Amino acid sequence: MPTIIERTERFVRTALADVDGSHDWWHIHRVRLTARALAREEGADIELVELAALLHDVADWKYSGAPGAGADAARAFLIGEQYDKAKIEAICDIIANMGFKDSLNADEASARARARLASNVEFQCVQDADRLDAIGAIGIGRTFCFGGAKKNPMHVPGVEPLVDMTMKEYMESHGNAERPNTTINHFAEKLLKLKNLMNTESAKKRAEKRHETMVWFLERFMREWDGEE
Repeated sequence: MPTIIERTERFVRTALADVDGSHDWWHIHRVRLTARALAREEGADIELVELAALLHDVADWKYSGAPGAGADAARAFLIGEQYDKAKIEAICDIIANMGFKDSLNADEASARARARLASNVEFQCVQDADRLDAIGAIGIGRTFCFGGAKKNPMHVPGVEPLVDMTMKEYMESHGNAERPNTTINHFAEKLLKLKNLMNTESAKKRAEKRHETMVWFLERFMREWDGEE
């Protein structure tokens, strides 16, 4: 009989079979490995962390269009697997609140959720692992892969990044036909902020070099764009 981890992996592979390379199975695979490593270093529940990492991008809002669809899909799958009810809710709580957009939400319910999860080491490990995969060399590749899949321009001179966005502004930027959602702006709008948003000491150490890689890349990109090199 396959384990719950093996059954979940099979479910996720199928669910993400048609997703572009920025959020495909291999993104999940990398986040899973990193989350598991962080869980060992931080003393978290490894099975819970691994399941949340495996399920965290099923029915992701950027593809499904529904902000709550990911946690709902994870819950439905785990209930069907007759998994422990308390652990199901813990996993779905992680998935529902771990996204970058959720950190931008200023409403009272979101503030309570952030306060509740602030000391939850399982949440910290999964969120950190996902954020680590969004930066560094892999993060650069994923960002351009996503931009290409969404037909976003790489860079449009004169279109400045939106700083200090609200959750609503961040979500709307992904489908705003009036303002180009450029791949280069995504670095300033999100990716360069992630180093300082890591929760665990283990992730903070990993983030330093990845952040430096992005800074170097952006400097090089702009020099080449301007014909300087």
